[in-house]
Amino acid sequence: MSRIALSQKQKWLAYAPNLAVLLGIMVYLVQAVLFAHTTPSSLDEGAYLLKGILFATGKYQPFEAGISTNKAPLAFLIPGYVQLLFGAGLRTGRYLAVFFGVMAVAGTWVASRRIGNKWLAAGTVWVFALSPALIKLYSLGVTQSTIACLFAWMLVFSLGENRPLWQLMLAGLLAGLMIMVRQNMVPVLPLLALYAFWEHGWKAFALLIFGMAVMVLLHIPYLPSILQLWGWVPYIQLPAQATYSGGGIPSWNPDISLISRVLSIFQAIRLHFVAVVGSIVSFLLWPKLNSWRKRSDFRMGAFLLALFWGLIIMHSLAAIGQDYCVFCFTSYIAFFNIAGILLLVLLAKSWNWRPSKIRQALLIVVFLIIFTGVGFSAFEDIGIRLLNLPAPRMRDLRILPGLVTWWDILSNKFHLNINEAKKYVSAFWGFATGSFIISAGFLIWRRMWRDKAGLGAFIATLILVMALFLSPVLHGSSGKLDCNSDVILANEKIGEYLRGIIPRDSLVYWNGGLSAVPLLYLPDVDIFPPQINSGYSFRSNGNTAELIEFGFWNEEMDAEWRATADFFIIESERYNEWKKFFNPDQFVEFVRSPIGTSCLKESQLRIFHRK
Repeated sequence: MSRIALSQKQKWLAYAPNLAVLLGIMVYLVQAVLFAHTTPSSLDEGAYLLKGILFATGKYQPFEAGISTNKAPLAFLIPGYVQLLFGAGLRTGRYLAVFFGVMAVAGTWVASRRIGNKWLAAGTVWVFALSPALIKLYSLGVTQSTIACLFAWMLVFSLGENRPLWQLMLAGLLAGLMIMVRQNMVPVLPLLALYAFWEHGWKAFALLIFGMAVMVLLHIPYLPSILQLWGWVPYIQLPAQATYSGGGIPSWNPDISLISRVLSIFQAIRLHFVAVVGSIVSFLLWPKLNSWRKRSDFRMGAFLLALFWGLIIMHSLAAIGQDYCVFCFTSYIAFFNIAGILLLVLLAKSWNWRPSKIRQALLIVVFLIIFTGVGFSAFEDIGIRLLNLPAPRMRDLRILPGLVTWWDILSNKFHLNINEAKKYVSAFWGFATGSFIISAGFLIWRRMWRDKAGLGAFIATLILVMALFLSPVLHGSSGKLDCNSDVILANEKIGEYLRGIIPRDSLVYWNGGLSAVPLLYLPDVDIFPPQINSGYSFRSNGNTAELIEFGFWNEEMDAEWRATADFFIIESERYNEWKKFFNPDQFVEFVRSPIGTSCLKESQLRIFHRK
């Protein structure tokens, strides 16, 4: 090869990682925009966006009586002021989320370049680009992408040795802002400060001071009511003004089974496979003391491990350990999965490739459990397909002519219902798939890698690489488009229609679906703010005065609102509950909205006006 050709090849190799990064970000961005336009709005998204614009315009204040402020104020104020600048609506909220998502990916790449290398850093971009379910979550007007962005850049400015003082100050500032977006991220600042003192010495005081200053300054305007955010923290005694004591029975009070909690755990592992499983592998293949490149890498590894698993344990207690939102565990990990990804990047180059036989056996057992659980968690996607696979007819351990399906066998012989059968066969499929991959990995290892790495380390690497490229398959229906229609455009058309028939200053009763997004397009009407959180803020038979103070509602308030509202917006699916109420002698109905709020059945809105 000539010198010129060799030089060109070297230049191409030097640019290749950056080209991979640009391509990965483009792939991420295209998917993010698609999901932003095709995913139906959720209750949380409607609450963040609507409360945000109400707060930003001064119509209400955070923690004011009558409106529930169950999250830290920046969760609402950030999208609120952005809507004030670019226009209220779902488009602004979701494009903001897409922007934060892209910035989170960019921050992860920057941090990975410093603690790993160019190719590992490019790999982190593709961890996101090949994770459609995560991209979907980061493209909605909720707080996941906001937190992920702040979290990533906080680590950019704090990880590694010799961080300038201004970067540590900025890291502290971002940590404080993050906590004031979601109070559940409060452990991050003390853990970050401990790491900073360990790595950077006295300069860590600046980080801690800036983080604490943000929290204090954003608490002062809302005292004492804002203290209600911290009622879940052990050993904290709140003042009476910040404590709800009005009683009542919540309308949302589910009884979740153990099997559902296990399902939630493995769903989270499936959708965050590289981050969660990569962190487990990194712990079991923890580098030997003499394998660390430098002492600062060890400190980073210890910090990222404590940060990631500390937050996982805390959020598992909040989700899996409670009944309120068991299946929120997956979305909770989206706040901080970047720590698990960076831990893998940091340690992969220094893994103990020949761990003890006990660790290797443990790795294989852990993978078999994970594969079984992941298969179980995907039963809704693969269960019915597996049940319809052909199976031999058998009687008295003899094979008979002809074929049946596995559903025939499980329903007739074991008397399982269809839901149970799907879970059993999916779990078995996961176990069988894991066994096959491990067996194939063993054969490859014995022929080609036996002298280079231990069996457990090789299989762990094989599975993580496969998981990266097969992430869209792992994500299943969670990573598919929900609608073929444009949800943003649909809500804008509905907003235009509502503005044309509901005059300004009208009093509007909302029962138009879980998400209150359509109300974003009615800036000049009055609403009943507790309805923004739908039935989740309804408490039967509670003390009315106490309920309204904390943004809850009950039957008494509902009756008053029904008696005084000028307009009623009702989702078509919910209309049957209202038939008797809308007496033609008292109400006139307008033509239904020309389109539904999404592709979901019966999502058109029906509008009634009191005569």
